[in-house]
Amino acid sequence: MVTIRDVAREAGVSTATVSRVLNGSGYVDRATAERVRSAVARLGYRPNVHWKRLASNSSETVCFLLGNRTVMNSMQMRMLMACERALAEAGYDLAFLCFRYSPDTPPGLLELPRLLRHEGAVDGVILAGLHHRNLREALKSLNLPHVVLGNTFLGDERDLETDAVIYDDVAGAYEATQYLLRLGHRRIAFVGNTALPWLNRRYRGYCEALSRVGLSPSGVTAAWDVSNIEYGQLAACELLREAEWPTAIFGGNDEIAAGVWKELVKRRVRIPEQISLMGFGDREEFSILEPPLASVSVFQDRLGAELARMLLEKLRKPGLQLPSLKLPCKVLERGSCGPVSFDAREEGS
Repeated sequence: MVTIRDVAREAGVSTATVSRVLNGSGYVDRATAERVRSAVARLGYRPNVHWKRLASNSSETVCFLLGNRTVMNSMQMRMLMACERALAEAGYDLAFLCFRYSPDTPPGLLELPRLLRHEGAVDGVILAGLHHRNLREALKSLNLPHVVLGNTFLGDERDLETDAVIYDDVAGAYEATQYLLRLGHRRIAFVGNTALPWLNRRYRGYCEALSRVGLSPSGVTAAWDVSNIEYGQLAACELLREAEWPTAIFGGNDEIAAGVWKELVKRRVRIPEQISLMGFGDREEFSILEPPLASVSVFQDRLGAELARMLLEKLRKPGLQLPSLKLPCKVLERGSCGPVSFDAREEGS
């Protein structure tokens, strides 16, 4: 195996000079640096990253930890890729791990992934997916800097006052409902399990928008233990059994909206002529729907970039706690929503 001494001998310089050239540290004149690089190329030398990391007391690696999820959706994938780009620019590698755990397990008894248990294996952690307070406490006890996507964190809101990035889904849902109201809709049904905090927040935004114009909320918010797609289908069945159909349905996320869509198409209900449909999240996998699904963008790329930026700042200043960052959402007006038609107003009455 070629060593740094072999490179130094080939280039006619000291090992310290080779190290400075390879690490980009200290001054080396251009001609000497070129001799070193040529020697590296001729000999096929590969620097030992472990020695470098030991010397700098840094693994130069960050872990993206997806919590309590059986699949990875497009939103999480885009966040992951945005994190990777931001971290690569700063000289860090990104490792991806899944971790399923119970919120009832004491922090000291959590069976953390080996990469997190081994001291020095990673410098910090980005938490995405569904996470709980006990994991954050376990990471703190290991002195592992971490940041969290706050929207799917289950715990006290005070736990998210620092080191979290959050998109404002209350305001996003409020603006989406306002958009439907501007289109003339007055019978707007919300669909989503409001026992889940993120769907409850969106329901609150929806209710606030209706309250401003003197309207009452309606829809399906039961705690059914089914998939999001199934939830949307079952909710659509209930809504279509009512004497008066809603003229618009607001799905608490794009998956729920897709389930509603599936049932409406099955029953030959025209979208948006008879019922307009709004989702939340702007997930890429639902871009195949036609007409295009109106939704609320949470800017997944920016979320990932901000999570990485926040963690990098914490790594530069050990022990630093940063105030959490709340980012806006944006309503995407698309073909699945339209003005109330005469047919929609009269349907079911």
